[in-house]
Amino acid sequence: MTGISADNRALLGVFGGTFDPVHRGHVAVACALMRALPLSRIVFVPAARPPHRPTPFADAHHRLAMLRLALAGDPRFDIDEVEYEREGPSYMVDTLATLRARHGRPLALILGADAFAGLPAWHRWRRILGLAHIIIVSRPGFDDRLPEWVRPRLVRCGADLLDADHGRALRFTASARPESATALRQALADGIAPEAWLPPGVPAYIEAHGLYRRSSHHDEG
Repeated sequence: MTGISADNRALLGVFGGTFDPVHRGHVAVACALMRALPLSRIVFVPAARPPHRPTPFADAHHRLAMLRLALAGDPRFDIDEVEYEREGPSYMVDTLATLRARHGRPLALILGADAFAGLPAWHRWRRILGLAHIIIVSRPGFDDRLPEWVRPRLVRCGADLLDADHGRALRFTASARPESATALRQALADGIAPEAWLPPGVPAYIEAHGLYRRSSHHDEG
């Protein structure tokens, strides 16, 4: 359809990722998007078996538990376990189709600029544009040159996403953040717990379960 009914105009943000581990940067980006864009909520979707990146360091149930701790008590955010409910690779095109049916509203897929750059390698990636808008989260001062194919889809502000059901793209520049999941895992492997980078409850969970220690790593990549 080309329009959105008056009672269903707010978009549902979809924030996928391995969250290995979830950190304050993830939460800060989600908060900024909620303030700036016409999103009803943001649903975090932890990847169960991501096909386009290495196997996560922490098992799926640990990553889900840490995400629950990070988002606890904030009504703007939900977690959907859709990718844990399916067998096989966690293809985003299948996730979005399920979320549209489950939540009954237009979706806005949130992608970092690096992930967006790799979108054409994703399974049935063009179908994704038929299921959701895309919000491309860029870093300040970083030259994220967008490919030609997306330029006709770009809109200038969040309100412009409301005039269509899917297929538009919005560039969003997030505030600079120091957090990095890769750097976090390295610090934790070295016996350092950078609590300032982790949401409340997550450092204690990591310690209690011995996550990200060198002896627990199945992949040093």
